[in-house]
This record gives sequence, structure tokens and C-alpha cells, in this order.
Amino acid sequence: MGSEPFIKKIGWQVAFIGLTSLATAYLWFGLSRTLVIFPLLLLIFLLIRLFQFLQRTNQDLALFFEGLLNEDSSITLEPKAAPPGYEYLSKSLLRLSKAIQDERVQNRFQQQFYEELISHSTSGLLAYDEIGQVRLVNPPVLNFLGLHHLSSMKTIENRFPAFYQSIHHLLPGKTIVYRLLREGETLPLQIRSSLFSFGEKRYRLLAFQNIKTELDEKEVESWQNLFRILSHEIMNSIAPITSLAQTISRSLPREGSETSSSEKVDYNRIKRIATTIEEQSNLMMSFVEKYRKLYKIPEPDIKAINVEDWLTRFRILYHQEMLEKGIRFDVQSSEVDNFHADDNLISQVIVNLLRNAQQALSGLENGSIRLSVSKNGEYTNIVVEDNGTGIPEEYANQIFIPFFTTNPGGNGIGLAISRQIVLRHGGTITFSSVPEKGTKFCISI
Repeated sequence: MGSEPFIKKIGWQVAFIGLTSLATAYLWFGLSRTLVIFPLLLLIFLLIRLFQFLQRTNQDLALFFEGLLNEDSSITLEPKAAPPGYEYLSKSLLRLSKAIQDERVQNRFQQQFYEELISHSTSGLLAYDEIGQVRLVNPPVLNFLGLHHLSSMKTIENRFPAFYQSIHHLLPGKTIVYRLLREGETLPLQIRSSLFSFGEKRYRLLAFQNIKTELDEKEVESWQNLFRILSHEIMNSIAPITSLAQTISRSLPREGSETSSSEKVDYNRIKRIATTIEEQSNLMMSFVEKYRKLYKIPEPDIKAINVEDWLTRFRILYHQEMLEKGIRFDVQSSEVDNFHADDNLISQVIVNLLRNAQQALSGLENGSIRLSVSKNGEYTNIVVEDNGTGIPEEYANQIFIPFFTTNPGGNGIGLAISRQIVLRHGGTITFSSVPEKGTKFCISI
């Protein structure tokens, strides 16, 4: 083995010390005590040599490892300069030193690579520890915050207190959309939070994505769909009016012409046509009035709402109606005392959702509707769920478009108004549906 020289050197020194100790003891307990001085001096000399050898070895090893810790590659243990007996150890340490240096070079390369990758990412990345010290921040985060440097979350807390509260209380694995107001410009950010541990410390990582382009594209698409539906409704209303007006024009005699007895004007028919035109015009005015409701939603008057009282109101209001239609109506809350919203507006949303749920259960047996309120961190979730026919997949992207409806008796503005109300509260309304199994709408505010 490579360590044998080292073991032999220590072994020989220990053996000499042992023999010298025996000789010293023999002379001391024998008749020649005057001669004991010689083996005693030799014993002291051997002990000093062994101590110096071990001390030098320890010092060299300590200096070598100190150099490794401080990344000082100038400290080496060349085999020819090594103390006698541990050349093998010296070679092993040199291999260890080279391996550590290679690993450091590789780590630096990877660190530079990831730093470059993060700096060029279009998504904002921000990581900070439990005491708020920022450990990672890339240029997109600094840009939308208008900062040149960020070392502590206290900076964000002082400059953007509402924004700080939103990201600080964001649960791991959850995503929110926050509209950051900076220098008069609203910046829609999609924010996702995650927690991870590194060593004994825990860090929070926030990923920011500017979704202004995506929202603009969806807004354009929504306007296109709205214009398509408006055009369809207006054309359906105008076409009969135009046709009836042409009929009246043909029925009346031309100016200056004489009417023969066989071509008498049928005033009763003209009167019926005029009445029909009036009715069609009223329908068109009603359509326009419904459209006006979409942008005349008042600013919410936010107040605390007692959940139990609020749910009891719906329980009493719909109990008899649900009973007559053979629908089981469950109302429940989960450890929620109150939430903050405009009572009138948010109740209107629930009425719209309950009405839609009833329509989805029309003609079905064993129908059920559940209204529930629960807490999810800082957010209150209001859920309306039914086991009705569900929403066909091809209509899933259109149900919030004004005037879109699959119900022959519906006007197509209930869900559109509901969405506007929820957005005015700074919340979201989402749904999940499985055809022939049911639909669940969730309001989060």
C-alpha cells in the first residue's frame, strides 16, 4: 500500500522509543543508575523527533486545506518536498487539490451560464430568504419596478406596499394576476410563487410574466366576437324593418297619381305593418338597453359581509323554488366569518349563477345545486356547483362574451355582467365543466 512508508516511519520511531524506555528502566532499577542518563537523553531526543514529525505533518496539512478553502492554488505539497514517509499522502492530496480546482472551474462556468441565462430571460425572477435579503434578481424585475438595484424586500415594501402584500402572502404553487401601477401606466403581471430550501435556509422564488400582449390579444378577440354578435343581432332586427318599410312603400300610391276603385289602399294592413315595425324597434331598443348595462356597473361599495347571514338569505330565497323544481339546494360555509365586497353587486352575480344552474338542470332528475363559501389564504372563494348538462367544449371560450347564449330564452348578458362585477372587485371568476356531469363556477375575491 502507498501508506506503508508512513506507517513504517512511525513504527520504527515508536519501536526505538519503546526499546529506549526499556533500557532506561533496566538501568534505573539495576545497579548502574549512573548510566541511565544516556538512554534517558536518547528517549527525550526520539520523543522530540516524533513530536516534530507529527507537528510538521499537521501544519502542512492544515496549510494545504486552508489553501483549498481560500482557493489558493499556490500552496502545494510536492512529493520531493514532502516530509519523509508520507509521499503517498502528498500525492493523494495533490489529486484532491486538482479535482477540487477542476470542480470549481466547472461550477464557475455553470454559474456564469445560469446568470447569463437568467439575465436574458424575458420572465422576471426574484428570490429572497426568510429575512427579506434578495439573493437573485434579474433585469426584467428591476425594469418594471423602476429600480437599478435591489438588495432587500424592504425596498419593495416601502415603494409598493400593496404589491408587496400581494406577493408576500401569495401561497406556494399559486398564481395571481396583479396590475402594477407605475408612473401612470398599468402593468399586468402574472406572478407565481414557490418555496425551496438550500442548506439550512429557506427561500421564496417569484416568477413574473408581463401578460400585457396576451391580454391585448384576448381583448381584440373579445371585441371581434362582440362585434360579430352585435352585427348579427342588429341585422336580425333591421332586416324585418327594412322589408316592412318596403311593403308600405309599395302599398301607398305614388304622389300625384290617382287611385282607381280596384286599387284602394289597405290602411288596415299598413297599420298592422306599422305596429310590427314599432314592436321590432322596441326589441332593438331593449337590446341596446341591455348592452348599456355592461358599462354602467357602479363602483363597488366594499363592506364586510357576514357569511352566515348572507348565505341564509339565499337559503330562504330559493328554498321553495328549488323544492318545487325537485332540485336539492345545499348552502354551506367553511370556517369563514365574513368577507369584503359590495353586497348588492356580488349577490347579483350569485343570482345569475343560480339561475344558470337551474336552467342546466331543467328536465333532469336528482338535480342538485351547491352554494359554498371558503377561505384560501387572503382570498374568499364563492362556489356555485351543479350536476346538470354542463357546458359543451366548443362554447367554453365564449360564455363570458356579451349576448352569447345557448339558452333560447336567455339574453346572453348574465355572465358578462357577472364577470364585470367580479373584476370591479379585483377578483376572478373561473369555471370547470364536464358535459352531462355538471359545472362549477368559482369566484375568488
